[in-house]
Amino acid sequence: MIALTAEEAGRALGRGPLAAGVPGVSIDSRSVRPGELFVALRGEHFDGHDFVSAAWAAGASGAVVEARRWAERYASTELQLPAEAEPVIYRVADTLVALGALATAVRRKSGVIVIAITGSVGKTSTKDLVGAMAGRVRRVVTTAANQNNEVGVPLTLLRIEPATEIAIVEMGMRGRGQIAALARVAEPDVGVVTNIHPVHLELLGTLEDVAEAKAELLGCLTPAAAAVIPFECPLLRPYAASAGCRVVRFGLGPGSETADVRGSFQASGGSTGDVVLLHWPEGQVEIEIPFVSRHRLENTVAAAAACYAAGLPVEQCVPGAADVRFTESRGEVMRMDGVWVINDTYNASPAAVRAALDDLVCLAVQSEKRPVAVLGDMLELGPETDRYHREVGVYAAEAGVRALWGVGPLSKATVEGYLEASKSRPEPETPKPMTAGHVSSAEEAYAVVAGLQSGDVVLFKASRNMKLEIMVDGVVERAEAGAWGEPRGIKSRPDRVTGSPRL
Repeated sequence: MIALTAEEAGRALGRGPLAAGVPGVSIDSRSVRPGELFVALRGEHFDGHDFVSAAWAAGASGAVVEARRWAERYASTELQLPAEAEPVIYRVADTLVALGALATAVRRKSGVIVIAITGSVGKTSTKDLVGAMAGRVRRVVTTAANQNNEVGVPLTLLRIEPATEIAIVEMGMRGRGQIAALARVAEPDVGVVTNIHPVHLELLGTLEDVAEAKAELLGCLTPAAAAVIPFECPLLRPYAASAGCRVVRFGLGPGSETADVRGSFQASGGSTGDVVLLHWPEGQVEIEIPFVSRHRLENTVAAAAACYAAGLPVEQCVPGAADVRFTESRGEVMRMDGVWVINDTYNASPAAVRAALDDLVCLAVQSEKRPVAVLGDMLELGPETDRYHREVGVYAAEAGVRALWGVGPLSKATVEGYLEASKSRPEPETPKPMTAGHVSSAEEAYAVVAGLQSGDVVLFKASRNMKLEIMVDGVVERAEAGAWGEPRGIKSRPDRVTGSPRL
């Protein structure tokens, strides 16, 4: 982290100078390094105020605590700190706000370019791609794993070092006002909205409400900043127009010819990748991408647009797409003897599931395997949840999925839609019967495992709370033990690739 002086840190906390400068900030007493400032956060299952003593013992220079909570916790004698610690206990009204303020102070002192990314789907993959591209020409810091919330965004900014030139920050949300709050902390120079799809409808209401919530990012941009939005997204246009900053539109394929940054297919590399021609106002470049998933190609164009909006040399950045390492559990393909697995268990929405089903069927066709989909409940879809699940089942049948499992109570509608659509679907020349089943939870992995055959490629996708990774682990263990092919031994790992094909 870029160190803050005692005056800078004190100013961020709304007080006078601290007792010492701040070379680092920690929210975990187990990883505090000597001299760092400990910030006591409260969560559902922990309270950092209970660990101030541990942080002090580990060498923390001080602790930021909530005044009211501190008085409650340290009324008991067993939690008392040594007398010398009292002067460096900094009381604030809200430690989460304090963490964000410290992060903003670091962000301002650093002078880095901040690229903020949100959207209904694809924001993590886009973040990964921007990191790989921008990393070709600048020193970057990117959001780690799923640290895209009110805690993760400040922690990302607090990782900025003196040599850092670009910070790439993913922003997630669960309700109105959250993206705006994160943007106020990060103060982005470039704001990217990947797309708008029916996600979080239970919390927000309508698709228009989703667009309004995501567009909070655009509303926080300064006139000197740039907004990056999909070319074909009318819901975002009024927000982009009123943002008062430069707007860069991106698109892929036919219909996007007038987008500022656009991609067009030049050739297909089969199951290994695509050759894409990327255009931007000052030039164009042809690149080979080691994946052919349609939604990841769209994310690639969005990432190129982010680099362009940030003023980076696009022709030098975009080859970085070939080196990208996507965050785990987001379309990760594991190729094992007998059975292949697509692990896309991190989250799900109707649009994301349809894209994943396209990838599944395309990979199965190209590799001459049977496409099997294990689809768990999609949460937070509001009053039309049943319709969305049924439509996904219909889509799976029409796409050519030959076997489908529903996991969870909501996914009964997915199975019903699949079975109804399968009755009217013409059978291929070499028919493989279309079958379906349902289990109540991921713990019933044995039923799914029993239905798999050698030569299957299996997609696992659901909302995060469904814990479908339990099923993935079960299938991987059986495959490694030779259930559908040659045994590898439990200690080995399947071959992994970071992408899946496009229809």
